[in-house]
Formats: sequence, structure tokens, C-alpha cells
Amino acid sequence: MVLLLCGLISCKKEELNSKELFAFIKSDESDVHVANVLFKRTPIAASGDSIAKFAAYLSREISSDVNINIAADESMVNAYNDINKTKFILLPAANYKFIGNGRVNIPAGSMISADSLKLQVVDRMKLTDLNGYILPLSVREISGKDKGVKASNNYGTVYVIVKGNYSNIADVQTPIDGTLVVRTAWGLTVSNTTAGALGPAMIDGNNATAWRSSNSSTAAKWLSVDMGSAQQIKGFRLVPNYIATVENATKISVSTSLDNITWTSLGQWTGTGPSATSTAANPDLKHINFINPVQARYFRFDITSWTSGSRVGIAELNVIQ
Repeated sequence: MVLLLCGLISCKKEELNSKELFAFIKSDESDVHVANVLFKRTPIAASGDSIAKFAAYLSREISSDVNINIAADESMVNAYNDINKTKFILLPAANYKFIGNGRVNIPAGSMISADSLKLQVVDRMKLTDLNGYILPLSVREISGKDKGVKASNNYGTVYVIVKGNYSNIADVQTPIDGTLVVRTAWGLTVSNTTAGALGPAMIDGNNATAWRSSNSSTAAKWLSVDMGSAQQIKGFRLVPNYIATVENATKISVSTSLDNITWTSLGQWTGTGPSATSTAANPDLKHINFINPVQARYFRFDITSWTSGSRVGIAELNVIQ
């Protein structure tokens, strides 16, 4: 168990400075034990990282070449999750491949491999588990003329962490075809308010009024809507807050639900505040468009970034179907 823990966290033993000869692998990231593969998955495509790479090392120079073979070590998954309080599942074998043969060479007179080990994550559209995936890779075999090379206990394993951030929100923010949902049956809840700028202002048909959150830098800023019945949603149209144009959202995480119990994250919208020349009479409309339409009765906006200050607001909120 001691050896296992040394593979998961940095041990105090100065193994790599000893006179013995050790082979080890490290990620280039700040946590040398972890190589992250982070990507974005939409209903139609995946983008972002697909390759993890790391080099092999020796604790001191050697007079002859050393070949180091790296292989998956499935036995380390549960231990990693237990220690790090994570819930990663093993990356399926069908979803990765080594570029090359999983072997790297450290040439004579050097302490680092001439090339990097590269692992490619494939079929990322099938990686849908929200907890993410993990693939422990360990030094499995060392070959060379020097038979005294040992695998490091401290740095013998790198954990490839694979996470896909799902988004159904289109990058294009131009207007989309559709009709506005009637809002008379809506029930609306907001996180907090400023006096005289309450939640119902977002559905009163008046661009000159607005919901404005409390003036707190730490309080959460969100709104939730019950449309009264399930609707086919193509996206949203927002009129900015023209009471104070500096108080407008620039990042909104969108979630939807059919029953107000099970919620689906649709991703994060990233936009800008209203143009300086726009007004309540001639607003700079903001569009949050879905890649695929969504059937929902409830939706929620969690506002995580805004133009400035500690308050944020929206003048009008509409759903496009």
C-alpha cells in the first residue's frame, strides 16, 4: 500500500536523487502525475484536446540506450478515486490508442527520452459519462544492456484524465427563425433583487425596466422559469439591462428540465454587454441558440460573469420555439 500511495502522491523519499538508477515518467503539467485531455462535445461534433503526451526519464545518465515500455494499469483506478475523492471510470480500451508502440527510448548519455509517449483519445463523442474517465499508465518493462535500471516507485505512473464538457449552445449568436413563446403562464424565481427592479420586469414587455440582482459580489445570481407546460425550445432572446448598461451578463450556464427534478446542463453561453450605441428603444439583442432543439418546461440561467460591478440584470427574457 505504501508503494501504491507513492505512485499517487509525491513521497518525501528523494528516490530520484539516489545513486541507484531509476526510470520514471512525468507529465509536463503542474501536477506531474496527471495528464489532462479536456474536450468539448456537442450533439454533432467533438473539439479540443485529444492527445496526452509525456516523456520518460532516468535518474542519472547511462552509457547505453534504455527502452521503456508503458502500459495501462487498470488496478490503480480505485485507489486514485479513493485518495482524490473522485469518481472517474476507466477509459475504455476502444477509446484510446498509442501513437507508436507505447515505447520510448532514452539514448546513451542522456537522462530524457528522445521522443514523447503519445496517447490519442478516439471516438470522443461516445465518452458521455459526466464523472470523466481515467487511464493509469505505468512503466511496465525496461530493457537495455544495464540490468540495474528499476521503475520508480514515486513516478512510475501517469494518470491520463479525460473529461468532455457537453454543450448544446451554438457559437453563432445571430437571430434564429422561430416564434416567441407566450409568457402569460410563466412562473419566475430569481436569486435576489434590487428594490424596484424585481424578477417580473423580465416579462413585462417593457425594455426600459429590468430585473437587477442584489449589489453583492458574493451572492449567487440566477433565475429559474416554469413555462407552465413543456415547450420545444430553439433558444432564448434577451434584451440587455438598460437601467445600467454595465450590469449585463457575459457568461450564462443554461440548464433545462421537464419535471423540475432532473436537470440537464446545456452548456455555457459567452457573450458581451450591449453596444454603446444601443438603447432600450433600439436594443442590442442577445441570442442564446441551441444546436439541437430541446423539449423542456423549466429552464435555469446561472450567471457566472458580467461586464462590471457586483450587480447584473436582464430587461426582457424570451424563449424561441
